[in-house]
Amino acid sequence: MQANENWHQQLKNQNRDELIEAGKQLFLKHGLLQVKIKDICAEANLSRVTFYKHFQSIDELLLTIQMQLVESMTQYVGQAATPNGSGREQLAAMLNAWVSFAKENPDHIRFIQLFDINYEVVHFQPELKDTYERFIQNGKENHFLLEALNSGAADGSIRNAAPPLKLAQFIFTVMMGMLQKMFTHRSHELHQLDDQMTRQLVDMLLHYAGNEDKG
Repeated sequence: MQANENWHQQLKNQNRDELIEAGKQLFLKHGLLQVKIKDICAEANLSRVTFYKHFQSIDELLLTIQMQLVESMTQYVGQAATPNGSGREQLAAMLNAWVSFAKENPDHIRFIQLFDINYEVVHFQPELKDTYERFIQNGKENHFLLEALNSGAADGSIRNAAPPLKLAQFIFTVMMGMLQKMFTHRSHELHQLDDQMTRQLVDMLLHYAGNEDKG
């Protein structure tokens, strides 16, 4: 009985994952406003009944994809921190991991950008909008860079005068802006010039966080 229940749960999880992947690919290909539930079901080779077992609407699927991609990115970057290093060393490891994540998952970066650009255009139901805005606010208040920045402020390796939370939000905005600019094309490889630019970007942000001109 238990084995049968586990199989059904695994199948349910697999169907949900397939709908999310199908939605991601179709939204990237056709835009957020052109994709219909029937398109996603056809791409995933699943029925509308199965779709509605997991999502009440296409907008709920869209928000689910965005939140899942943001979470997977921030968790990947956060886990790169070296706990025994200085705050600056932790931040350096995380920024380099961020670049690696973007190289390995360019569609994640492109989707997050596409969503951000179109967020105000998509007319989400109030409860969905509230869910997403709570997700974003929680991410800002419990920022994945915050521990490294607080450690750096305590050990003296990060000396920027800005409050750590404000500095974390600034670094996030700059990193995502640059990575999104680089991955607007379809290539899964950074050009040599882009690779050089990402190294310079990481160095610049570390320099800025350390306030090193005033060292």
